[in-house]
Amino acid sequence: MVKKLKMLPVLFALMFLVMPTFHGEEMHDTNSSEVKEIASKLSMEGHSEHELATCSTKNRYYEEIAEMLNEGYTDEEVLAEYEAMYGEQGLRAPKTTGFSIFAWTIPFLVLGVGSTVFFMRVKRHVIDEGTKEENGTNARTEESQDDPEDEVIRAIIEEEKRKHF
Repeated sequence: MVKKLKMLPVLFALMFLVMPTFHGEEMHDTNSSEVKEIASKLSMEGHSEHELATCSTKNRYYEEIAEMLNEGYTDEEVLAEYEAMYGEQGLRAPKTTGFSIFAWTIPFLVLGVGSTVFFMRVKRHVIDEGTKEENGTNARTEESQDDPEDEVIRAIIEEEKRKHF
C-alpha cells in the first residue's frame, strides 16, 4: 500500500505532462511544420534565407513562434503580432489590400505607360522622317541652305587637306 501511495504523485506528474496531447493540443517546437510554415511568411530582419542551425536570429524567431503557438495563438494571431512589432516590413510578401497593393503595383504601371509613350514618339519621329524624304527634302538639300559660315569652314578644311595630302 505504501508503494502505491509513493507512485501516485509520479503518475499525477506524468498525467499533467501528457495532458495537452489528450486534449488534441500539440506541443510545438522549432522543427514543427506549423512553425516552419509561419516562419516562411516572415522576413526575420533579413535572416530568412540563413540556416536555422547557424543563425541565432532565425533560431530566436522559431523559438518565439513555437512559444506563441504553445500558448494558444493561431497562425493569423502570430503573424498579426509580428506585424504589430515590425510593421509590414516584417512580412515577406505585402498585403493584397489597401495602399500596400497600390504601392507595389504603381511602379510597374508607370514603367508600362512611360515605355508606351516612348515607343509612340519614336514611331512618330520615324514616320515624320520618312515623309520628309518622300517630299524631296533630304539632308543634302538642307546642307546647301545652311549658313555661309559653314561654307567658309568647309573651304578651309579642304585647303588644309590639300596641303597635307
